[in-house]
Amino acid sequence: MDLHSLVALFDSTLHPDPAVRKTAEQQLQQLEGHEGFLGVLLQMISSADLPLGTKQAASIYFKNRVRRSWHASQRALEQYPPISDGDRTATKANILAAIYASSQAIKLQLTECLGIILKFDFPEQWPQFTVHLKELLHAQDAQRVYTGLLALLELIKRYRYTSTNRDVINEIAKELFPQVQKIADQAVASDDDLAMRMAWLSFKSYLNAIQSGLPLPLQEPANLVAWGTSFIKMIEKPV
Repeated sequence: MDLHSLVALFDSTLHPDPAVRKTAEQQLQQLEGHEGFLGVLLQMISSADLPLGTKQAASIYFKNRVRRSWHASQRALEQYPPISDGDRTATKANILAAIYASSQAIKLQLTECLGIILKFDFPEQWPQFTVHLKELLHAQDAQRVYTGLLALLELIKRYRYTSTNRDVINEIAKELFPQVQKIADQAVASDDDLAMRMAWLSFKSYLNAIQSGLPLPLQEPANLVAWGTSFIKMIEKPV
């Protein structure tokens, strides 16, 4: 799959001539089932050298491809080619890096895709995901931490309304939430815009985690006090 050819096609989807746009869209539809297509899209989206409009067009196409074909119905398979195992592996290997490298608008689109993938692949087909999350949440780079918090929220959403799989949510709470609480506490102390986003994501993840019951690690007195204190600090923060 050639990166430069795909870039040219996505540029053509933004062309003012409807005939040029239609031809480019038809060619993309022919290519989307080819091995390596999703991986190259993520390369485009992550590139610092491409125009934002091109990357946004690629991210929209990526989102639509994942949404309709990651776990496709028989009817969808009759309309769209399946996603190959190679493309699935490449997507899971690169999507967190793409979220990190992207603008805010594209981050949100890719995060939605991540949620779809987690819904069907975690934990059985992506057991190492929490290892990647832990690395991001402990990073020194604030943007990497922010990426980890975006991803964590998508993971927690997977379990927020279920009373089953409590072992999974308990393990997530044990392994990840002590660091999330520290992030929330530090973020609340700052007035930086990114810090406020990080605080919001931290609290949102906590609230989603307790929707169907308080995970066992979060029932420990030290954790109850720490999270309660962070919430109070946020409430008392001057607007």
